[in-house]
Amino acid sequence: MVSQIEHLNQLSLTDFPEYFSSLEVPEPGSLPGLYKGYFVGPTWVRKLAKSLLVITGMGDWRGKSIDPHGNIINLVSTKRGLERKLPMKVIEQTSLVDGKPGIAFSYDANNPYPWPWVIDEMRSIGENWVLGMTLIQWGPLVRLPLPFALESKESLDGF
Repeated sequence: MVSQIEHLNQLSLTDFPEYFSSLEVPEPGSLPGLYKGYFVGPTWVRKLAKSLLVITGMGDWRGKSIDPHGNIINLVSTKRGLERKLPMKVIEQTSLVDGKPGIAFSYDANNPYPWPWVIDEMRSIGENWVLGMTLIQWGPLVRLPLPFALESKESLDGF
């Protein structure tokens, strides 16, 4: 059986918007918890995403933590251990990917550049999995969603 990550890594970058559009929007109340993050898609996209995060202060991104109030924090591995960086909030908004009502993770306006212009739209891809599409809300970059996946975890072990 092909794993969720293997399946997503077989998709081309141009396949993701249509696939994303076919998925259900998660209920905001179902989101609280710990999520291990994965870059997905073609190899070049995964490498590009990782490199971009290094130059924007998110280096070794490992996932996200979401509390019951819709507050989100990114989990980043550093020399000091797992750190919490760049707060976000769960919001309801019309999707920039497909124009449907949806859920997104919006970066706090006080975060450093470019994060206040970045949004992560979310859809469910099976039990314990969410597909994210990162969009930079600036000029033509808004038409280039970059995919990632989040896997629900019980603890920070293995992050």
